[in-house]
Amino acid sequence: MVDVRQVSALEVARLLGSWRDGEGSAAGLLADAVERALHDGRLALGVRMPAERRLAEVLGLARGTVASAYRALRAAELITTRTGSGSVTALPPGLRGGLAPWPAGLSLTGGREAALDLTAAEPAAPFDALHAAVLGAADGLPSALAPDGPAAHLRAAIAAAYTDQGLPTREGHVLLTGGADAALALLIAAFVRRGARVVTDSPTYPGALALFRSAGARPVAQPLTGDGWDVAALGRTVAAAGPALTYLVPDFHNPTGLLMDDERRGALRRLLSAQDTLVVVDETLRDLDLRAAAPPPARIAAPGDRRTVTIGSLSKSLWPGLRVGWIRAHPAVIARSAALPVAHSLAPSPLDQLVALRLLDVRAEILDERRRRLRTQRDHLAARLRDLPWCRFALPQGGLSLWLELLDTDADRLTSRAAALGLALTPGHRFSPEGAHHRHLRLPFTLPPDLLDAAVDKLTRAHDTPHPDPS
Repeated sequence: MVDVRQVSALEVARLLGSWRDGEGSAAGLLADAVERALHDGRLALGVRMPAERRLAEVLGLARGTVASAYRALRAAELITTRTGSGSVTALPPGLRGGLAPWPAGLSLTGGREAALDLTAAEPAAPFDALHAAVLGAADGLPSALAPDGPAAHLRAAIAAAYTDQGLPTREGHVLLTGGADAALALLIAAFVRRGARVVTDSPTYPGALALFRSAGARPVAQPLTGDGWDVAALGRTVAAAGPALTYLVPDFHNPTGLLMDDERRGALRRLLSAQDTLVVVDETLRDLDLRAAAPPPARIAAPGDRRTVTIGSLSKSLWPGLRVGWIRAHPAVIARSAALPVAHSLAPSPLDQLVALRLLDVRAEILDERRRRLRTQRDHLAARLRDLPWCRFALPQGGLSLWLELLDTDADRLTSRAAALGLALTPGHRFSPEGAHHRHLRLPFTLPPDLLDAAVDKLTRAHDTPHPDPS
């Protein structure tokens, strides 16, 4: 029998703090406070709550009030109760196996109105697999004290994955980083001088734009077409700009969800091989392929390629909280990047590496379930949006979001109205090197269908709000 830790009534009272602040019944406020404590980690999962009578005594409440709060928590599946075993804190199955984070402001016990945040296209942890991986990492902690720790094993696992998908890769081709952003930051530090040009898609990942600008680089936009990349135009832009670095997201592009076809990948490989630019291919979303039984996209990098670099991470495929990414490149690129003093601070921690190794053992199972849920959520959101006459979009073939074009308003105005209704959105110009795309929104489909419905309802209300009279 597993020993469940008991949390005392005095400890619960301390953890909840000033829980009586707010409107509503004492039972509702208490249930909401317990939920918040679980949400932010003050109250651990899997601990036995104090008996109703004892908690009522400590909090100065009637026992019936605590019993009512416990009933609300049981209904929301935040505690489970068995006769003779007490009430044990838990994470609801819908969140434990879900793709989206516990939305900020959302109360499962009904204590607060939902405030929906669609600014981050991030899946949450596969809870059960992550929990097991963290426990396993604790058992493997002694290896973290070795000179190379678990890094060699993790580099070998990443190299094997590349090799299995047709790009022969050895450990010397892989440099571990604390996420894909850290990988790009390291490459910028190694290859991009202040004032140098970098060519990017438009729109593109805003985190990359922020890194380029903070390094003093000058982004040069290459607009995407309705069906993706104009390779010839990209070649002309690269030839004219002479960039130190060219940054591309060909796999389920952020934010559009577009996928570069194999013919264009081949043409791009041939075209850029003649240019003096480091080509950085961001493969962060590559695992989130929502096509039916399709082979993985061909890689742009080729064996022996000295100028094409891929960056990736486990954040989108496994969990954003796992800060493990990498650079896959020719050993000369790896050596130049690893020699920078900042490389050590941009590396993942040994504990993250230990967790990552254990999650990689069950990666296929996690991805199968993740893709299934994402397809359902993408299709649900698309069906709702197709009923709206004032917007249009192309169904993304993968990734985490769709790119919504507004036909009769601009994104900043709609974003402002939506915020007043409790819906946070990201306007399209945030994804633009040149400040364009004022009639676009990125809409992630990482929330479950009922919350996507709530988001579309708020979006519709925001759109239908009358324009203020400028006079």
